[in-house]
Amino acid sequence: MVRSAMAYLSLALFIVTSVTLVYSFLFPFEAGHPLQGSWFFLIMITSPIGLLLALTGLPKEPKKAPMVVVWASIGHGLLMLFLVLYMTLGYLIFGV
Repeated sequence: MVRSAMAYLSLALFIVTSVTLVYSFLFPFEAGHPLQGSWFFLIMITSPIGLLLALTGLPKEPKKAPMVVVWASIGHGLLMLFLVLYMTLGYLIFGV
């Protein structure tokens, strides 16, 4: 019961972070707005926590990994990869 709750919490963190990321890129905040870098902060804080929650949500039998755990792990991994690529490629190559 607790393991599945952790997996669903991890998936909820992924969804909230992804929606915030998409919203901030579609409708960027004005300069100086308090929520201007919220997507960056959310990825930095919630992705490692969400990945740990997803991995602790794994059952004891390794063959029966629920799809919630799989999607949450992949999602948080992709968010962290996006952050690293945005910080390196965006800054060094594109000058963002």
